[in-house]
Amino acid sequence: PPRRITYHTLKGTALGRAGRRGEAALELRQAVAEVEDLRQRAPGERGGFFQAGIYGGFVRPYRELVVVLAEMALKGEPLPGGLREYGPDAAAAAFYMAESTKARALLESLARTARRQTRGEIAEELRRREESLLNRLAALEGRWERAWKGGKEALREVQAQKARLQAELRDMVQELRRRHPLYAALHYPQPLPAAEVPVQDHEVLLEYALGDTAGFILMVRKGGRVKVVKIPLGRAEVEARVKAFMEPLINREPEGFAVTRARELGALLLGGVLPEVKESDRLIIIPDGILGLLPFEALVLKAGAGFKDSVFVGDRYRLSYYQSAAVMALKRRLPKPRAGRPLFALGHPVFSPKDHRCTSLLQGEKPAPPQENAARRAAFRALAAREEWGRTTWDSAAGQELAYLPLPETEDEVLAIARVLGVEPRAPDVLLHLQANETTLRQSPLEEYRYLHFATHADLPGMVQGLREPFLLLGQVGNREGDNGFLTLSKVLGLNLRAQMVVLSACLTGRGQVMEGEGVANFARAFQHAGAQSVVVSLWEVASVEAVEFMTLFYSHLKEGKTRSEALRLARRAIKAKYPSPFFWAVFILHGEG
Repeated sequence: PPRRITYHTLKGTALGRAGRRGEAALELRQAVAEVEDLRQRAPGERGGFFQAGIYGGFVRPYRELVVVLAEMALKGEPLPGGLREYGPDAAAAAFYMAESTKARALLESLARTARRQTRGEIAEELRRREESLLNRLAALEGRWERAWKGGKEALREVQAQKARLQAELRDMVQELRRRHPLYAALHYPQPLPAAEVPVQDHEVLLEYALGDTAGFILMVRKGGRVKVVKIPLGRAEVEARVKAFMEPLINREPEGFAVTRARELGALLLGGVLPEVKESDRLIIIPDGILGLLPFEALVLKAGAGFKDSVFVGDRYRLSYYQSAAVMALKRRLPKPRAGRPLFALGHPVFSPKDHRCTSLLQGEKPAPPQENAARRAAFRALAAREEWGRTTWDSAAGQELAYLPLPETEDEVLAIARVLGVEPRAPDVLLHLQANETTLRQSPLEEYRYLHFATHADLPGMVQGLREPFLLLGQVGNREGDNGFLTLSKVLGLNLRAQMVVLSACLTGRGQVMEGEGVANFARAFQHAGAQSVVVSLWEVASVEAVEFMTLFYSHLKEGKTRSEALRLARRAIKAKYPSPFFWAVFILHGEG
């Protein structure tokens, strides 16, 4: 199969470059079909599947096909008959193919988790048809070895049988989607045609697809109407511009943010769609690649002399982010979580036995004020994974070890949120100081809370020696054996939540590894997998004092009955009036339902 995939991909790419787009689409569609068949047979979790393969990986035929179909849509060319299963026209088919490379493993894992909690019912005749079809397909898989030994004729017969059964299964899944959409979403988690994406009134979904020489925005409204807008730059150039835009934010240089650069990037990524979007519309962003690390709210619509007189996207529009439209559809079809307790919050953990709080709290006293230089003594210290980040051995004279200082402002943040929601600041609802460790967290009934709020340090995979995944740093004192005080991505995946929202008021929780076909593998994805309806994450290092103000405003608006996206927008507006640089007000974005 890999050789056939390569053959059809290269041939289709060449035909597309020669302007023979109809023929190119059919060749690339054949390559995609081969990849899908290979992926279906791949064992285990398939998160890194699209990165495998040669000549750009298994994701390449999808990308090339999106480019071909998008160009056909822009030129008004008819869709070849062999691709009509993906949509009625080239624009709709391009959307389907763009969706086919986004968050597939996440979609499948979400469906597996939901199947354990939700029983989807279907008509009896459909159940009998489904059982018969799946049994025949399973039986056919056992005939491949005999067919290989039987020669070309026997092999062609088995291939033809499989093609007929797969076509029959596709027809049945389409019928299930029409008659029993929840069952289809749980048992056949696949990319959705644009017509089946549950975009609501006053919503506009923007699906991004970055190609080698150009990118495209697939703009979807209610009813599955798709419009294609071209981005006249390839993936590498877009990545360079996004990195330049993000650099002052990541490097904690609030005044280094360039309004003109933000205006140029805004025109590139949104200029072709916003003239058709009302300010009352909510934008749902489905990013591609590095765009998953970009706060679209901080893009500029109208550049002024500085921050205060410039108009940002976040000033005009409500935004939320999803890894794919199919993930959004599944989340919207599942029953809404019904957790009873209002708030679980964790903040100001103890990172070292040298922290002054250890002595006073263990003796039952109120924590004494810290002495001078106490913060550095109370830091969690670790070796860096690379020399440019810090000391890599304890006896090294070069560099300093990584130091994660105590965060007293996070206690103020947690207490302020608890006051807003009327929650007494005591365990298990609120964990502070020595209680804010992994052992106490694991003993807490997290599945009973509507809102979960974590205010602590976080960092990227590979920063600390021995930790190869993102983590939230919990208390390092008082953990039982087996608990190391790190809430890692894999530990989050094992949680069982019914939360309406998880808020990660920590550094870098929205950043992660960009995986082909999956997007950014970050905490937003992990907490959604665990059952959260939406997740608020940070994209760079949070300014602690300003974060207290931001979160107090955000939860106050939620208590007033505002939606999550509207509450976030109002909090941004208030913080922006006081701290105009996007460094302070654009750091948090919302993944999931708004």
